[in-house]
Amino acid sequence: MDQIDREFINYYQRVGKAYGMDSLTATIVARLFIEPGEVSMKELAEETGYSLASVSNKIRQLEPSGFIVRGTKPGTRKVYVRANKDILRVAIGQLIRAQACEIQPATIEIPRMIEHYQNEDLSEAQKEKIEILKRYHRDMLKLDNILEEVIEKLENLNREK
Repeated sequence: MDQIDREFINYYQRVGKAYGMDSLTATIVARLFIEPGEVSMKELAEETGYSLASVSNKIRQLEPSGFIVRGTKPGTRKVYVRANKDILRVAIGQLIRAQACEIQPATIEIPRMIEHYQNEDLSEAQKEKIEILKRYHRDMLKLDNILEEVIEKLENLNREK
């Protein structure tokens, strides 16, 4: 690891902290991003001073984001990881997952919940909860529209590269 690595890792420690990342996660993200190629999991463990199991666990948590890619090389059992350096593509993937995992289900399930209780004799507290659900649903619809626009803009930017 050279001075460029250390400086970028220090920078990303601050960035990661702002996003709630622990030190190991921020170090792994930064180390893999600044590395032009792949790094073995064993090497990451040695560099960070954490156990191979801890590093492997963090990698497993980061993989669904699309930012970290795990693989092996032919003829070896070593596991290697690398960062997807196409940040726009990673961001698009995260926004699409947010739509699919939270926003789209909310646009279907929340109205069902509201409708189910529409004709019930509700207490004041229950009526307040239904209003909260209605606001949540409206906000999810607005957020979905905004995300569609952002995704389209990011895809256009990515095509221009």
